This record gives sequence, structure tokens and C-alpha cells, in this order.
Amino acid sequence: CVVDWRGADPVPEHDSSGEFIYLIAEYYRHTRDRTLIEQMWPRVAAAAGYLDSLRHECRTKEFEAPEKKHFYGLLPPSISHEGYSAKPVHSYWDDFWTLKGLKDAVVLAAGAGRPDLASRWTAIRDEFSRDLYASIDLVRATRGIDFIPASAELADFEVARLHTRTFP
Repeated sequence: CVVDWRGADPVPEHDSSGEFIYLIAEYYRHTRDRTLIEQMWPRVAAAAGYLDSLRHECRTKEFEAPEKKHFYGLLPPSISHEGYSAKPVHSYWDDFWTLKGLKDAVVLAAGAGRPDLASRWTAIRDEFSRDLYASIDLVRATRGIDFIPASAELADFEVARLHTRTFP
């Protein structure tokens, strides 16, 4: 997640791939520059594929168990909110950036004239969206909260306010 004079930190953060796809899509929305899509296509496709692979880590039989059901289909634990550095958690920050990235991957695939990938990523996006919102609903119901939590484990409030402002 961080590279400095010591090298790369060995801790996971999963928000940057979705943020990258969003960046390319925003540029495309403003310029309609298909040349940029073609130049960045291998990286966009790799980022979307990586996000898809991450979500499958928690989309196994293990996460169908009642005590882990609220993690089903989410990205793996991370410290994307630096307040989680003591113990990585399933951060909805990562998941919302993943959802945004998958939405924008569909836009870019369509803009690049790749309907097959637009269709495939639409299905991935929709499945991920269902898993994400099912998790949030389950956490809210089991924890008795009336806000969108920042993480599935902690059902924390303060960071959640920032997340809901970032994603209308």
C-alpha cells in the first residue's frame, strides 16, 4: 500500500484499483478520448480482473456460514482506512471503490467498443453490488444500527460518515 525509503509496506489496501479505473473513466467522460482508453486498456482490464479475483476470496463456502455471512463476497481485510492498521478489517471503503471501478470498467469497455467485456463486467458488477449491499444490510440488522458502517467487523460510525459523503 505504501512504498518509501524502506521499501513496500507488507499490509494490504484494496482501494487503488477501483480509484485507477475511476480516474481513467473520468478523463474519458470529459474528453471522449478513445486513444487514452486504448493506451490504458491493458491496465484497466488488469485492475478490473484483480478486483474480481479479490472479491472471490470471500465468496467461498466458508463465508456462507452464519458467523461469516456478513463478509460474503466482500474484498479481503485491509487497512485502507489507516485507523485499521492495528488489525485489518473488511473495509467498505474498498468495496465502494471496487463497485465504482467495476461500474466504470463497463463504461470504458463500451467506449472501447468491447461489448463482450462490457457485458461480462456488468454481470460481475451486479453480483458484487448484491453481495455488498447484502453485507451492509446484514451488519445493520445484526448490530441494530441505522447508518452505513465503515467496516463489516466493527460497524463503526465516524468513518462511515466520510464514506457516505464520498459515494452519494
